[in-house]
Amino acid sequence: MKPLDQLPPVRLPEAISWWPLAIGWWLVIVVSLLVITILTVYLCRRYRANLLKRATLTEAQQLYQQFLLNKNCHNYLIQYNQLLRRFCVQQFPEIHCASLSGELWLKQLDTLAEQPLFQSGAGRQLLTIYQPNDEKNIDIAALDLLIKQWLAKVSTQQSKREASVRL
Repeated sequence: MKPLDQLPPVRLPEAISWWPLAIGWWLVIVVSLLVITILTVYLCRRYRANLLKRATLTEAQQLYQQFLLNKNCHNYLIQYNQLLRRFCVQQFPEIHCASLSGELWLKQLDTLAEQPLFQSGAGRQLLTIYQPNDEKNIDIAALDLLIKQWLAKVSTQQSKREASVRL
């Protein structure tokens, strides 16, 4: 008889159980839950912050559709100006946009967007509200595009100091 035959059979170790988890897996789970929670809170806040922008864009589209049916430029300009004012009053109550008019109003809109959108080009057409009806030179399509650009540029998270006009 061989001496190796007298040895007991090889006992294999038990399979490693998945439970209880090692400390590394607990860390991965905790970090993943934190990241998911933070991301969810951030996305909810961002969605709520942009709610006013989405409502303003919807109303601007409705104004443009009404203009296409009525072809009343002066009425469109008045409603367009009121829409911009309502947005600014709700989004930036510390600025007192309701009392601004003319060049100061256009300057405030450009300050909020951090770009000269209204003081140059199509935005200057808002000044025709204060003049007798001259509907020949008003480009409503450009104004419709301008409000979309302006809303895309305006930051809803601006602090009070950044949003105030430096006159």
